[in-house]
Amino acid sequence: MTASVSSNCTDVLLNNFQLKKKSYRVLLHGQHLVWERLERQSKYGTTKLPKKLPLPSEQSADEQTAPNVLSGYGPQSHVLHMDDIICVRCGNSKAESLQPVRTQEQERAQGDVKPTAQFLTINYAQRLSKSKSDCNRWQLRRLTFFNVDAYVVRQWEQQLQARLASSPASGQRVRRLLVFVNPYGGRKAGAQTYDRHVRPLFQLAGIDATCITTQRANQVRDILLSHDLSCYDAVCCVGGDGTVAEVINGLVFRRIRELGLDEQRPAYIPRPSLPVGVIPAGSTDTIVYSMHGTSDVRTAAIHVLLGQRRGLDVCSVSNSSTLLRFCASVLSYGYLGDVAAQSEKYRWMGPKRYEYSGVKAFVNNRGYEAELRLIEQPLEPETPQSPVSVCSEPPSVCYANCQRCSTASSLQEQRSTLFLDEEDEQQEEQASTAHELQLSASESALLRPRPANLPLKFSSSSNSSNSILSLRSSEQWKIIRGKFFMICGANITCACSRSPYGISRYSHLGDGCLDLILVRKTSLLNNVRFLLNTAGRAGDIRNLPFVEVYRTRKFNFRTLSAAMSEEQDSIAGSCQPIAQNDGNAAGSLCSSWNCDGEVLTDLDLTMSSHCQLIDVFMRGPHSYSKPEKLGASTPTTPASSSDNVYCCCKN
Repeated sequence: MTASVSSNCTDVLLNNFQLKKKSYRVLLHGQHLVWERLERQSKYGTTKLPKKLPLPSEQSADEQTAPNVLSGYGPQSHVLHMDDIICVRCGNSKAESLQPVRTQEQERAQGDVKPTAQFLTINYAQRLSKSKSDCNRWQLRRLTFFNVDAYVVRQWEQQLQARLASSPASGQRVRRLLVFVNPYGGRKAGAQTYDRHVRPLFQLAGIDATCITTQRANQVRDILLSHDLSCYDAVCCVGGDGTVAEVINGLVFRRIRELGLDEQRPAYIPRPSLPVGVIPAGSTDTIVYSMHGTSDVRTAAIHVLLGQRRGLDVCSVSNSSTLLRFCASVLSYGYLGDVAAQSEKYRWMGPKRYEYSGVKAFVNNRGYEAELRLIEQPLEPETPQSPVSVCSEPPSVCYANCQRCSTASSLQEQRSTLFLDEEDEQQEEQASTAHELQLSASESALLRPRPANLPLKFSSSSNSSNSILSLRSSEQWKIIRGKFFMICGANITCACSRSPYGISRYSHLGDGCLDLILVRKTSLLNNVRFLLNTAGRAGDIRNLPFVEVYRTRKFNFRTLSAAMSEEQDSIAGSCQPIAQNDGNAAGSLCSSWNCDGEVLTDLDLTMSSHCQLIDVFMRGPHSYSKPEKLGASTPTTPASSSDNVYCCCKN
């Protein structure tokens, strides 16, 4: 039985196929592929006709609201969305239909001859939503349909290829990819991971991947800054969090150079044009785990194949004179800074050096005096993006199709549009000013206003500069002083397999804010309580009395001695030089910064969050929500979303 079909992608295809020697009725409608098994003939000789597959528009209201009906089809139907299909093949045999993609010349030659292929293979990705161990993992699945009519098989292949090409997700899929492999990160299995698990998937999807194996530190950053990247659609890295940080720093600084901005003090932080794919091959892989909810290699590679992207916040780290680097995960002072600094002495131990240095720093239980200033309430409307204390709002976790991140993305687009309109109106004035002052291209670029500081509404273009000045002058800073065991600026949750919720459980991937976590200097027993609350799923560090969590867009850090000396100098009215202690004394009073695994020694730092500065290949994690005890606060997550958010832990 064959339905009428034309070359239009909106037509409906309905045919009978064989799948694993069983008869199935297969329907292609819109962006959905549906298949349902035909019922067998009864032993009395009468045939039970299968129930006709209804289209979504033909269903009743009861059927559409039934919980067992997926996407409006029958409860026994298997539904596959076009966005999850990776590739489609056909051949004269099942083995031939599994061969790599054919070239365009072979496709044209095949279309002119009589079709002979009777096997149609569809490779697609599926999330293991019913997995009892990890419902965030994705795997590659394959459907091989058989039909004796070769014309029907060719018709289905052409229709599937046409709908894949016309789908919105197809325009975001990668054709040419630049891949960096770090063979020394983590357990030194980066090259083996790419060859075994990642390269076959890229070949299956027809991605032309150029692989570069790094040999030294900062080689990825140097290549991204100096080489031509116009022929690539995206950049992918195989390594740990340090490799991801190198890619992000290279792309952002490259964009700063392309726009002629000052690299030490840019007027604003531009957004790179190339998206980033991350394949885990490090020790903890907190960035990948925070994005996908798992550190599975095939899951990360499948998201690169599917092409769907989300904006990821990136934080800039600067001192009083220059921009130092960009941070993708966490900037930590105190305990984690000591671990990063001390582990450099034991690199011969491999990944075990972090455990050894961590236990050593934990037992020492040192505290460091510091002063922190953070923006508590900016002059903006009340939105989910507003930097307020985490404890003052209902807890929410970041998930696939997160509403908070979507709202922040729309606000960011609105700001960008207002910035472009304002920039066009002021372009002639800036050009004339630069001509009169005889400024260079990089100097004239500094005349542009920062888009992140623009207000949401303008009364006129003439008073925009006054609005920006009033916005900056009315910022309210909260000052916190004390002796801290650890200070963390978390851009993401920093989750990993050992800490499924991470150190910042309620941090979002793209809301334009960061979480400032302050752990006061207390007893060793309290430090153990802190680690236990970060290691399991039942704990919450916000309930600890010696832990403070603030949500902000930026904060400034100074050692308490420097802050007190500055106040004394300002009161006395003079700035006499202060005698410096020797290196050993300074080292005993101050710690180091751990920025994505790299050690920073500056003691006057500012960390600022930039909303969705870079695009990454991800859909977001699917949060676990096991039943909590009575009276306990649980994170608010939606029951479902358009991205088939079904979790194995929600029963």
